[in-house]
Amino acid sequence: MLTEEILLALKEIKKNNKAEGHDNMPVEMLRCLDGKATTELIDVCKTIYTTGIWPTDFVQSIMLPLEKKPNATKCEDFRTITIISHAAKILLKVLQKRIKAKVDAVRFLSDAQFGFRKGTGTRDATGTLRVLTLRSLEVDRDVYVCFVDYEKAFDRVDWKKLIRVLKRLGVDYRDRRLIGNLYMGQTFTVRIEEEDSEPGIIGRGTRQGCPLSPLLFNIYIQEVLNETLDNVADGVETVGRLIQAIRCADDQAMTASSEEGLQRIMEALERISEEYGMRINLKKKK
Repeated sequence: MLTEEILLALKEIKKNNKAEGHDNMPVEMLRCLDGKATTELIDVCKTIYTTGIWPTDFVQSIMLPLEKKPNATKCEDFRTITIISHAAKILLKVLQKRIKAKVDAVRFLSDAQFGFRKGTGTRDATGTLRVLTLRSLEVDRDVYVCFVDYEKAFDRVDWKKLIRVLKRLGVDYRDRRLIGNLYMGQTFTVRIEEEDSEPGIIGRGTRQGCPLSPLLFNIYIQEVLNETLDNVADGVETVGRLIQAIRCADDQAMTASSEEGLQRIMEALERISEEYGMRINLKKKK
């Protein structure tokens, strides 16, 4: 089974000319593997899966800072892109598909999440909110909305809480072990003008550039919303459904039919978010 999953992940590698990780292996090389070379790669992936131990090159990342505006001097004036080993992505894609199958089987992710999901995006979230408000106004119902933005949401994911959620969803122990060891063992360097800094250690957050990260973030933020809304009955009812949140990745619109109801939702969201290490950006909340 694992062999077939690895071969499928190899076939899905399509993009060329992507920057190389610490192992200096270009993606084109992986695409050209055949015969004994493919067998060797499969054996490496199987060994990693059996032992739960990642090769050093597979857990190293290279961060490239890019200016958000000219003459940037402060850290917040930069954004980063992260380069990881292309070979590592093969097993990560296998894990991503396995976890997605588990999540889909139990319908864990809400239909109101439009981010990082095939066939949906920001336009769908915006359109859904627009239709919700227009339909409510047609029947003379008020709609109260609070647009919530989290500060550095992807960097604040608590690994231990994430692993607990994956366990509850029925993700296999060996898959969870691989994810845990990947996060606990990862290091990074910052590359400026072709020179790398000394290695640093990352203590939380999803891994930028990793095929797993979008799905893991969606799972994490869904758990935050589930705990927030479990004991809050407020929302906007339409077609027999209670709509309490419309989301696109970390951006979300909390909805209610009254000012008091929205207040209760926001108080619960703030409390649960803090428990999960997420911080609401007050400057961007509207």
